[in-house]
Amino acid sequence: MYSDRAQLTAGEKETIESLDASFSADRIPEGHETVTEIRRSLAKETREALRSVIPDLEERGRAQRERIMPELDSLKGTALQPKDDPVIRHDPSGSITPLDDDASELRDWPIPLPIEPIQPPHVGELWRASMSGFSSDPNILYDVDNDPLRIFGHIGYSGDALLNGAVGLAMTFTLPPERMEYTKRTAFVVDPDLRIQGFVSGSTGYYHPIFAADDKWAKCWEFVEATVMLSSGEWLAGNSLQTTLSDLQNVYPVGMSNDHRYYGWLPGPLRFTANMKDLRQRGVSIILRTALRYDFQLEGESDLWFRSRGGPASESVPAFDNALNFRCSPGVVRSIP
Repeated sequence: MYSDRAQLTAGEKETIESLDASFSADRIPEGHETVTEIRRSLAKETREALRSVIPDLEERGRAQRERIMPELDSLKGTALQPKDDPVIRHDPSGSITPLDDDASELRDWPIPLPIEPIQPPHVGELWRASMSGFSSDPNILYDVDNDPLRIFGHIGYSGDALLNGAVGLAMTFTLPPERMEYTKRTAFVVDPDLRIQGFVSGSTGYYHPIFAADDKWAKCWEFVEATVMLSSGEWLAGNSLQTTLSDLQNVYPVGMSNDHRYYGWLPGPLRFTANMKDLRQRGVSIILRTALRYDFQLEGESDLWFRSRGGPASESVPAFDNALNFRCSPGVVRSIP
């Protein structure tokens, strides 16, 4: 969806659409299918060996499941972890900031700048040009028509085949030639501020290494990106943050995770070199692209939720008003000595 405020050229739209296509592309690691087939083959051999020594293997497994699952089902959507566990993973750059309970507003933008009379109106301001999203599964929804952008939904999976999926949101901001600073300096910086608020929860069904040894996986990874580039395609600067969230694989007796994503990330300062006079003459814009993506894998009896309120799944149902939120203040492009 394009913003009415930023009037985009055909070239800018082409660049943004190219970024959207690459952002939603499949990211399954090379060789993943080979490893999966080997794992399945070994699991089948193990099951056949167990049946030879435990004739009533399936019956005993069903009896165990029927006895314990009613209680465990009531805990779906929660996590088997201490309440004081840190909800923000280690960030080597030191740029992650956990949000206070009342931190609902982003930093004030734009940063006040000493604007000389010869400078154009709104000099250096990055205006939102487009919002986009994608989802590989119809049960995981996204919304780009409102602020903040949203992801919400629940996948309840029970297939034997490994399910790979992804969902993502992206915001694109532009600085067109008419708002570029008149300066002889060629060093510039921009400080975007990204905010994520919500829960990503996972669970896996009953697993026992002998009586219920079929694979049950629920895994999820979070990727946050910020990229500065030209509308003509040249990359200028960027940063990314990757975090492993749910990592449940054959957890006995069941697996549960409930990652609280409630933090701000400052990917900058993003420094780059540019000649504003040359860009104005060529009609080339500066583009800031910020994106949030979740990749996930489910297998066997497994679940995945995206929402803004944690707790048991029966009490916190994902919806438009119970969604993981993504916001961004782009900052301004300013020259530096």
